Amino acid sequence: MKIHRLSGPPPVELARALVVFEEPFTYPLGPGRFFRISHGADYTSFFRAQGKEACFIAEQDGRVLGALGTALRKLRMPDGTEQTVAYFGDLKIAESARGGMILIRLAHAAEAWLRPQVQAGFGVVMGGTSLTPEAYTGRAGIPDFRELGRLMVLRISGGEGINASGNQLRTTEENGRRCFERLSRGQYACPVGAARVRSEIEPAWLLTAHGSACGVLEDTRRAKRLISNDGTEMLSAHLSCFAYQNAEAGAEVIRAALRRAVQLGLPALFASVAEPHAPVLREVLGEFNVIAAPAIVYGTGLEPGCWNINSAEI
Repeated sequence: MKIHRLSGPPPVELARALVVFEEPFTYPLGPGRFFRISHGADYTSFFRAQGKEACFIAEQDGRVLGALGTALRKLRMPDGTEQTVAYFGDLKIAESARGGMILIRLAHAAEAWLRPQVQAGFGVVMGGTSLTPEAYTGRAGIPDFRELGRLMVLRISGGEGINASGNQLRTTEENGRRCFERLSRGQYACPVGAARVRSEIEPAWLLTAHGSACGVLEDTRRAKRLISNDGTEMLSAHLSCFAYQNAEAGAEVIRAALRRAVQLGLPALFASVAEPHAPVLREVLGEFNVIAAPAIVYGTGLEPGCWNINSAEI
């Protein structure tokens, strides 16, 4: 068995093997619904959009048996400073290869690349995932990953509000980023990476008139597509760098983002919020259809806290 470290698009044969490898893995999205992920021919682009990427692929005789994606990315700390940390995602082991050494070999390869560069890292596990980091970290030389926070990933669509008129809220990237930094103080927050690497639509920053909420509308279709249980693509936009002072202001940005997304042919919008904030926001968004999926942030070298993570980067 060979462990490949990919930075940039994989060779054609390995790319094809990765497509086959991904198909059996599914993830929950609300009651009775699930989806699978397709990263397409350039498996690493999803991570490259966040920072300097390295994806570790376990391959034997042309068949992919396991994968772990990483990126060196910026993370804003609760005190407003910024650090470079590791992001972990897309850990998958083929069913026939579970219980062996593949996970350990992938983890050791990733650590050997990351350890000289960072001292902390995190990843997000969707609720309902059968195997969580408590089961496979903190042993065999793998750093201990503990729960650091909880999120709610909202998928917003339809409803009576879908065709309502309203302000477009467009602003400059500089103004949007400044608002995001201000409103995210006191939380761990993920500045948006190279959104154009993953987004087919042109990323657009949104900002309320009084700077009480902000976000950037994008999608992930260049780097990651979601395929629902009926085999169709879940066409959706994402609201990254979503931050707000109060639920009403947050809902104003969501409404503007969803209106624009629908105009661009994307009938739904993903947004991620800290779990404690979700109930009030959902109540204010009562005119829309909202599906909520819980997620847990795990990490090492960081303290528990409130997290603001872009749904486009989960």
